[in-house]
Amino acid sequence: MPTRAGIQLTAFLILLSALLTSIPGPTTSLRGDEGRTVTFRADGLPNPTNTDIVAITQREVLRSFYDQYPQYDIEPFTMPIVGGTSEMDVGPLMAISAGIPPHAIYVNFRQSSTYIEQGFLEPLEVMLARIRSDDERVRRTDERDNWLADPTPGEIEEALELIRERVPEPSWPVVYREDLSGRSDEKHVWAIPTSNLVQALLYRKDVFSEAGLNPERPPQNWDEMIEFARILRVPERRQYGMLFGAGHGTSYQAYSFMVSKGARAQEQDEDGNWRAAFDSREAAEGIYFFWRLIREPFTRDDGRVINGAAGLTTGPRDLEWERGNVGMQFSYLDEQMLAAINPQQVGIAPVPVTPEGLRGSEVNARMMGIFSGSKPEQKLAVMRYLWYITSDEAHRLRTRIFVENGYGMFVNPEYLERFGYERVLRRVPPGWREAFQTAMENGVPEPYGAETMNIYRWMSRPINRALEDDFAGMTDDEAISVIQGYLEETVEEFNLKVLGLIPPEQMQQRRWIGAGVILIIAIVFSLGMAHVWRYFSRVSAPVTGQQNWRRYAWGYLLLIPGIGLVLTWQYFPLIMGGASISFMDYRVVQDSLWVGVDNFANTLFDEQFWRALLRTFYFVTLSICLGFWPPIALAILLQEVPTNTAKYIFRTIYYLPAVLIGVVVMFLWRQLYDPSEQGVLNQLLLSLNNLGPGGATLLKLGALGIWGSIIYLLFALPIRLGEMPRGLKITLWVVGLAFLGLTLSPLFDVARNENLGAAFALLGNVVGTFDLEPLRWTQSPDIAMLCVVVPMIWASMGPGCILYLAALKSVPNDLYEAAEIDGAGNWHKVFYIILPRLKYLIVIQFVWAVIVAFRGGEEFILIMTGGGPGEATTILSLEIFFRTFVELNFGEGTAMAWMMGALLIAFTAYQLKLLSNAEFRAGG
Repeated sequence: MPTRAGIQLTAFLILLSALLTSIPGPTTSLRGDEGRTVTFRADGLPNPTNTDIVAITQREVLRSFYDQYPQYDIEPFTMPIVGGTSEMDVGPLMAISAGIPPHAIYVNFRQSSTYIEQGFLEPLEVMLARIRSDDERVRRTDERDNWLADPTPGEIEEALELIRERVPEPSWPVVYREDLSGRSDEKHVWAIPTSNLVQALLYRKDVFSEAGLNPERPPQNWDEMIEFARILRVPERRQYGMLFGAGHGTSYQAYSFMVSKGARAQEQDEDGNWRAAFDSREAAEGIYFFWRLIREPFTRDDGRVINGAAGLTTGPRDLEWERGNVGMQFSYLDEQMLAAINPQQVGIAPVPVTPEGLRGSEVNARMMGIFSGSKPEQKLAVMRYLWYITSDEAHRLRTRIFVENGYGMFVNPEYLERFGYERVLRRVPPGWREAFQTAMENGVPEPYGAETMNIYRWMSRPINRALEDDFAGMTDDEAISVIQGYLEETVEEFNLKVLGLIPPEQMQQRRWIGAGVILIIAIVFSLGMAHVWRYFSRVSAPVTGQQNWRRYAWGYLLLIPGIGLVLTWQYFPLIMGGASISFMDYRVVQDSLWVGVDNFANTLFDEQFWRALLRTFYFVTLSICLGFWPPIALAILLQEVPTNTAKYIFRTIYYLPAVLIGVVVMFLWRQLYDPSEQGVLNQLLLSLNNLGPGGATLLKLGALGIWGSIIYLLFALPIRLGEMPRGLKITLWVVGLAFLGLTLSPLFDVARNENLGAAFALLGNVVGTFDLEPLRWTQSPDIAMLCVVVPMIWASMGPGCILYLAALKSVPNDLYEAAEIDGAGNWHKVFYIILPRLKYLIVIQFVWAVIVAFRGGEEFILIMTGGGPGEATTILSLEIFFRTFVELNFGEGTAMAWMMGALLIAFTAYQLKLLSNAEFRAGG
């Protein structure tokens, strides 16, 4: 996981590379791609270190392409991305923004509408007509890269028919549609499939056999699927019937059940406009079955009650599948996937049918397009490349290599039949051929309508909300009605916000409010900068004379490089880019549109923004309350260690987590937070159930005693230490009252309800054995944020105490000795000597800690939870990242950033005021 500094360094290197590659070479009056080397970047090239059959075939196809077109040089497209996001989604977008795009760009179904709308893709039938035309002028350009001529309508129509022959029927509506970018009103082909993907059910034959199931008979319907999943569920071995991904991609896992019921993510209305349609009863029924798999309790043969046959995870599911900890899973199938399957161990079956006998397997494709921002000669080269790798010649070559290397049974049956491998065709696993044919007959394309790039994120919100509900006490109809209500709320918000279906009068009202907020932000920033200028002008007044300017000339000279870097990388982009983008519908490739205050207006009425802001306050509160004071306490304790050797040992132990890379820390804690009974923390928690009544009671009473002591100290210390500042006293008393209220609230509930049984139950919780259940940790919305904050505190506590340790060195020992003579105890030393001496540093660090907590944390959350479960950990900085780089809504993302900056300007001004009054003296 990259740190903030790592991301900034990556951005700098990307920009530097873009600047270097953008230096123009010599130009000629007429230019084409013949007779000179043309270099382009292509997505999806094989890794040179891979030796599997798929990589071998890809390299052979590339070698054959080079033999026919030696003038082309293909570079692999690589792009470092922020952890926790999809490489295929975010990688190309960040590369396009940085000016180093892939010229042969990967496209899938749900990306297609966004790529077309943003103008990223070039019409393929026009480019194919150019490379097939007998007129050389259609392949040549002038010195401004304008085509000298265009293909004739007949040539374009012929090229369109040729492409049509290579595109499967379910994929044609996806690749051939209107130009959503506004460049024209015509339909075009925007991408071409390089391999078709069908969804099927994979099952582990060895796991089936071990559980007593027939390894040659997969589940045929939903009833059998949930029955088999429950048989395969073995909690003590961390084995699940099925395992699904958690977070923003939960709906991707549930969509198979939704389409099997006949639901769709989007549909077109009578006017041809796309609208979200996943609020139907059929969609709710599919999600309810998904809930039953994951949450519905069932009783095993030994009488033990298990909550759910399937599981959710934020980690890599493939690893658990390979370990044999998962019995069944849905997966896309193509040659690459099949080549990695051992048919003796893994079976393939069509998606099970619903109780009504329906089946709706999802169909997708790996597609490639031409990036519209490429140079003309690169566009021609990419078109020739795409036309070759999708040709019968390339498919024949792939099929031959697969067959010759003993992998013929894993080739698409259509190619085996087309190229005459009838003997190999008979050896193809029946499940593979049946799954492929069934998917093509009943296939439902992945969502590809308007703004579908993030449709799974939106659909995951009501699904995750439903997964947190307990429907065990409801009838099926009641549960389905509740889920449908959740879906209807999200669909309404999606259609209103994402698709922009806002009435004009309502939008005008929003604009007036947005304009007012912009004025407030401008005033806040102006006042903040004015106060900062006044603070430092007053401090620097004594050195403004000419004499003093000469005296400090070297100092000012040394500041110039630092000031220049700050202006170049901070203020210049902020003024030139951030200020203007927030008033635009910013497009990376096309001309941006001026929208005025619309971005601020939409943000102010965006519930998602306000929810993210509230979660940010919660995140900041946890970070400050739990993470700000421990470094101070640790510094005081380390200062009191008696020997130097012990000091070095303890300081090393507490500083060691800072040496670990952030991604290592997050992955370490993610393993500790495993929600199964075999998770490290859950094992420690459940081990308490093994204590006898006496030991358990003593442990409970001891914990209550420690908790009571903390509350007592919060009330007693302000009273005993009479000279403690009044503000600190009030703070400690407020915290003490809050803790006391939390402790006594169960007693108040019992007294209010006058329930004797509840009183005995409460007493039973204090006396007797433990009866604990495993916690879901990061998968529980109630404690997920706390689970994210704890590792951050653990990793930063050691480095955070170094500054306070250095400050403690300035406290004279004479003060401690005088206090001891006067009879002062340890608490008196802390509150009357140490804290007053550190007061100034603590205040400055506190303000800075608040600012850092508001601005940071998104990289850790991306790794730990991805913003989930649901959106329980999606703070504002993470929402800005999603809105900008995942949804490509740069305008609203920038508007959110300005609004967050307005909240922080007061803290920044106050911190700078404190720094302006600081005096630094050399020690003597």
